[in-house]
Amino acid sequence: MARSKIWKYFDKLDLQTAQCLLCEKIIKTCGNTSNLMKHMKTHPQIDVNDHDSVVVRGMLKRDSNRIRVRGKKMLKYASIKIKPEATRDIDAETVADMDGNIIELVDAEAHAAVVSVVNEETYANWAAAEAESATETVCAEDIIEFEPKEAQEQAEQGTPLYHIEDEPLPEVELLVRNLQTPYNTTYQDNLAYFVCHDKQPLKIIEGEGFKRLAQVLCPVLQMPSVDQLGARIAQKTQQQVAQFRQQIAQIQTLSLSCAINTTPSTGNKEKQNSYLEVAAHYHEGLQRRSRTLSVQMLPVQYNASNIVERLDRVCQRFDIDKSKIVCIVSRSSRMLETAIATLLGAQRHMPCFAHLLETIFESVMERSEFRALCDRVRQLTKTADVMSRAMGSYEMLESHLRHAAQLQKTLSSSELDLAAELLAVLAPLASAVRQLCGASVDTYPCASQALPIAFTVLNELKHPENAEQQQHQIAYELRLFVIRLLEERFEGMEKNMQLALASLLDPRYRNMPFQNASLLAKYMTHLYDLYMEKGEVSTDEVGEEATTVHTTYDIWTAFRAISHEKHKHITMNGESENEDEISSYFCTSISSLQSEPLLLWKDLSQFHPFLHSMAKKYLHIPAAAMPPARIFTAAGAEILEQHGKLLGDHMSNMLFMADCNQQEWQL
Repeated sequence: MARSKIWKYFDKLDLQTAQCLLCEKIIKTCGNTSNLMKHMKTHPQIDVNDHDSVVVRGMLKRDSNRIRVRGKKMLKYASIKIKPEATRDIDAETVADMDGNIIELVDAEAHAAVVSVVNEETYANWAAAEAESATETVCAEDIIEFEPKEAQEQAEQGTPLYHIEDEPLPEVELLVRNLQTPYNTTYQDNLAYFVCHDKQPLKIIEGEGFKRLAQVLCPVLQMPSVDQLGARIAQKTQQQVAQFRQQIAQIQTLSLSCAINTTPSTGNKEKQNSYLEVAAHYHEGLQRRSRTLSVQMLPVQYNASNIVERLDRVCQRFDIDKSKIVCIVSRSSRMLETAIATLLGAQRHMPCFAHLLETIFESVMERSEFRALCDRVRQLTKTADVMSRAMGSYEMLESHLRHAAQLQKTLSSSELDLAAELLAVLAPLASAVRQLCGASVDTYPCASQALPIAFTVLNELKHPENAEQQQHQIAYELRLFVIRLLEERFEGMEKNMQLALASLLDPRYRNMPFQNASLLAKYMTHLYDLYMEKGEVSTDEVGEEATTVHTTYDIWTAFRAISHEKHKHITMNGESENEDEISSYFCTSISSLQSEPLLLWKDLSQFHPFLHSMAKKYLHIPAAAMPPARIFTAAGAEILEQHGKLLGDHMSNMLFMADCNQQEWQL
């Protein structure tokens, strides 16, 4: 594209500013020449379409031969000042070397590009020297001189002769004034927060599109390198690790979850990388919190001892006392179970409930009658293969049945009836999966939900009305198959101490979701034994929690205190005076299912202080070794793909900082 003719009258200082050669004003260009053309209207003597004119600073000479401009140096991203000792008697040779004698760099990284303009006599002498060196004589009528009034006033006052037509915003001036390095700490921390929170690879900042966006948003700041940004993330990680150590030292118990993930290698798609992801789960006030502690690469041929070594390394890094770890949740894997038993003991391992449901769906998809129906739908709709994702075939069949009336190619009426009955059999199981997944791909469900969910699904499948509605033998056999799988796994779940106590100590479920009466009696006896060993628990801790939550007077806090005292008085003088806190807790009806368990315990702790202390020990345990959405939804595959791009020296630090909020980032 041809260069605009307007540039004959301007010098381009940078991407956003240009200086008029006639009046020395600096004009913002904003990527186009509109402001430049507008400014030339202030010089009515100039004919922009005059191709024979040649511009010398401060004059216009009509000559076919361009005169080389001397004594001027472009200083991009630099501000300058005139030395006070500069005299008014400056010859042409001095002007030609004015960079070294009258210009001094102040800050090479400043925002504005400003070129100094010397006094009136300097330009007169310099212009005369240029005129003498020209090949042709210039008449007075061929020269149009421009001496802005502002320049005359500034020359008389002895101030530097420069002017910026469009003043920068105060925020930009403040940013430039506070700029001490090519990129300041706040800018770099927000950039680090972006790549960590969104789990983006560090190399994203090297992309041309990202660089362009950063330049437009903040042109005065330079982009850090990948190594510099990784070093900043490592520095923030060290600060958070130190704070988390102090937090761990103050809490009584926590639980861990570990999962082995496998992603294709970025360089070789056939090669796979395996890494161990470890997360901690604990209570922060009345809220349950989960955060990733470590992501460590595993050898190509790893074993249980490699896992033990990495789990032990995590405990050492965060000063986690192993006696505080209630349990470690993992998938049903002999290698993981062996590693956890070596580290803590076999009794402190808890199976992943989400993995249990995943295996049931995989078993259902392997049945020939169900697989044949799904293959038939794929052929008709040309749907992509979803067999690799748990519950994928169910969702495909469900979507086809819902939109069958609008589809040109669909199943026959008998096949549609069979599909409807198969989906009805699996509907309780699918609802349980969706409940576990929740609204976020990073949410860990509470372990206390596992037994109630499995108990409810079993009862729904065994209900006589559901069996009578099925007319196809295939659907009937599938229902019996799912019931058998659930009963086998439910028995193992009831036998797990951590899972059982988590449900018992959740006010929303208590002792309801149990089928084995002997196991329930065993757990009740265990609670009584612990109660007798520890004796009565003081309620001082409860009072402290109440004062920390309500810093100002609250009418409902006062009402709660009055109701507690009244309830205690009735209990001491009524029929229930012989009941202990364990009996009274399990005799009371279940609480609201929509409330958080620790918020319910805020009221119950006045009457059941011992059980409240036990609840804080077990209610932080997760029901899955990883967020269930990564197992059952398409977002899980995307997250694993993101992790594959992050694999490297900074992956563990980035995923650790991804779980930190803005307050912890100090943004």
